[in-house]
Amino acid sequence: MNAAYHIATAATLLGGLTLPAAATDDCPREEVAEHVRQQYDLYGPLSDGREYFGFIYRLDGAIRSAVTRSGRCTRGNCLTDTAGAAALIPRGAKILGEWHSHPHDGSAALSAEDVRGAKNNAHIRCYSAYYSKPDGEILSWEPGSTSVPVAMASRVSIGHFELQAEKNLMADTDRDR
Repeated sequence: MNAAYHIATAATLLGGLTLPAAATDDCPREEVAEHVRQQYDLYGPLSDGREYFGFIYRLDGAIRSAVTRSGRCTRGNCLTDTAGAAALIPRGAKILGEWHSHPHDGSAALSAEDVRGAKNNAHIRCYSAYYSKPDGEILSWEPGSTSVPVAMASRVSIGHFELQAEKNLMADTDRDR
């Protein structure tokens, strides 16, 4: 993703939305992780030649995502304007993190732009960062990471989504039974 988009988005997030107020407020990490897995079940299979990006937020007790997508990727390289997702976050929402998919023919590694984008928002309490590899593995990483090697070393797998081809194959197999 383009770092300039993340920088502009960080300013947007701070400009009109509330940040978590109390240091005693618990971070809903497992609820966020479950929400992220659900988002990848929806958007992961669609990441064939595209990248999807979502800002995770909580409003009125519900955890949701504001989602945007890139244009067609060229050779696995995608630029996603995250400002489009930021514009969809309702006023008064508490920002909890971000997630993005890598296209099925893209890189399994985080990019410098991915790491910078999350780092720009790491000051937001409870902020979490997630991405998916082309094979469908979903990983979290430390959003305060200062470099790609540090971010890559901090990754933790939280699940896997089925690629569309796998879903179609399973449906065909079930139909044959």
